[in-house]
Amino acid sequence: MTERIETLDELRALAIGAVMLSHFAVAFGSQSIVAFWLNLPDLSVGVDLFFVISGFLIFQNLADLTDKACDFTRGIAAFYARRLTRIALPAWAIVAAIAMADLARPASNATDLWTAAAFVANVHWARCEIVRCGDALATSHFWSLASEAQFYLVAPALLLARGPAPLYAAIAAILLLALIPRPHGSLLWALRPDALLLGAALASEVRRSAAWLVKAPPVTAGMAAWWILVASMLARIAIGPFSGLAWAHVALIGAGVLLGRLKGTPIGGYVGEAMRTVGRASFSVYLVHLPLIGVAAESVATRIGVPAAVLGALAAIAAATMVIEFAIVRPAAQLGRAWSVRIASNHSPIRSSLLKIG
Repeated sequence: MTERIETLDELRALAIGAVMLSHFAVAFGSQSIVAFWLNLPDLSVGVDLFFVISGFLIFQNLADLTDKACDFTRGIAAFYARRLTRIALPAWAIVAAIAMADLARPASNATDLWTAAAFVANVHWARCEIVRCGDALATSHFWSLASEAQFYLVAPALLLARGPAPLYAAIAAILLLALIPRPHGSLLWALRPDALLLGAALASEVRRSAAWLVKAPPVTAGMAAWWILVASMLARIAIGPFSGLAWAHVALIGAGVLLGRLKGTPIGGYVGEAMRTVGRASFSVYLVHLPLIGVAAESVATRIGVPAAVLGALAAIAAATMVIEFAIVRPAAQLGRAWSVRIASNHSPIRSSLLKIG
């Protein structure tokens, strides 16, 4: 199985940091001059970096499990078992928690919640450009999980491709999508196939040890942060007929940063360890951060002020992350890993019982 890559955990930390800053900026933008300035770049491009990383790891997991199973169908079944358990169970737990806490507005929470749970939130929130949306500060962040989950349906087809075919598919997607306007909030904007395909293509190239990878320069964590900022400025001007071109460049920057960090070295000292810790828990942070920011901005800030509300939100996010990470996310990941290995190894409990009876 593919070993955990420390530099990818550091990239996850940068990505979740950018996403959180963007959501703080949106939530507190009308109440704080600092939040207003933070909102000038579109730091939500951290999601695009997550998509590239996800595409990379999805392809790696698919390839590993099909190799272990020595059977394409069983390998794919093992992959779906792992992803369903690792991603869906924690996501459903957070959706249930939001429903019970009544964090969403009563007039809109039903649709917000069921689309989040069904992994079609990207389609739901794409309507924002046309009609009034629901409570964006409660469940809108589930759109990215929906886009990733939908990519699971087509990702196995990439394994059937030979040689550099996945890379060619990603390049074709980039060229096509660059020509199509993708304004913020539109359905094409919410699908993001280019970033996911580029990540998968890089994984394919790494597995086949493509010669061109040798020429790719390493990227430091500082350079990665700089390129995220560059991508955020491109995303902010992604309007009108050139929006597709801007988002294509954002995906390419994410792919370049990923490849460069794969060839780079992990950050040393306490800073590096802290970043890797945050990166390993980034899924939990992503699940819990937006509803808590929403509560702080809409209910708490008016009583205790913006600075105290922001600090309170950060403390609540840290506490909720630890609870979710150790109570749900890690156990779900372990369960999914064990389940997928059992499927790939063809050690089904039902099959074993039948063999014993026979």
